[in-house]
Amino acid sequence: WQRVLFVTAVSIFNTFLAIVEWLLFARQIAAATIHPRPVFVLGHPRTGTTLLHNLLAKDVEQFGHCSTFCAGFPSSFLWFERFKGLLAGMVDKKRPMDEMELSLDVPQEDELATNVLSAGTSPYMPLTFMTHEPSYRKFFSFEDATPAQTARWTECFLHVLKKLSLRCGGKRLLLKSPVHTGRVALLLQLFPDAQFVYVHRDPLTVFASACHMADTTYWYTYLARPTDAQVTAFILDQFVTLWDEYKADRALVPKGNLHEVAYADLAADPVGEVRRLYAALGLPGFNTLRPRLAAHFGARG
Repeated sequence: WQRVLFVTAVSIFNTFLAIVEWLLFARQIAAATIHPRPVFVLGHPRTGTTLLHNLLAKDVEQFGHCSTFCAGFPSSFLWFERFKGLLAGMVDKKRPMDEMELSLDVPQEDELATNVLSAGTSPYMPLTFMTHEPSYRKFFSFEDATPAQTARWTECFLHVLKKLSLRCGGKRLLLKSPVHTGRVALLLQLFPDAQFVYVHRDPLTVFASACHMADTTYWYTYLARPTDAQVTAFILDQFVTLWDEYKADRALVPKGNLHEVAYADLAADPVGEVRRLYAALGLPGFNTLRPRLAAHFGARG
């Protein structure tokens, strides 16, 4: 009941924030244009998509991205972000499932924002209602969703991207959510010339890491107590669904717009793998990005 009260209070607060944004930015959002060639980072959860997303997001001259603050306040970040310092103490410095940096400014999954704005039209809703997980599986590819559900998700997704485009001044958007891996065909309908990077990793390692994330992280978000069998079924079905959909759809991507990266190679030589990625997709600006990547890993070392 404490979580229900907290979510209700935050929802009311966000409603007032959204009203302010609608008064200030409704016309600009409606008129905003999205760069026609977003870059999507794909891959199963726990394959290294966050690492790659963080590295590519350092190319600030070329890309705009969704931050943790934007994902947390998708209905008001265009004006409320200037006050984010008031909330900085509410966010841990590390993610609970690993040692990755966490703050309001780090790149975050755009699907989290779309999930909120679409009233849960997302395969991420099991993180709240795991006991009803099978009912959300249709929201990976939307092939089995109703036209109204697909339209709702699409409208909210594009709304988020318009706002992110305003925030970054019209730059190409760098987007990352593992669930996008299962909807490449739908993304190509929206952005026929989009580019994709798929990160893959040893499946047994991915499964073990996903179980660890469920044990250390999911319990913060549940509004119903699932069984271990339900959580395991979610992890396994998600893996199979994402792989099957990606395998079926990747042939639809035009030549030169898809690059696949092994996590083992990325971890062993991150700067070199990003260089190869830029070359494969024909992205400019790697020489500008290189010293930032080197500095990042130098600081971590």
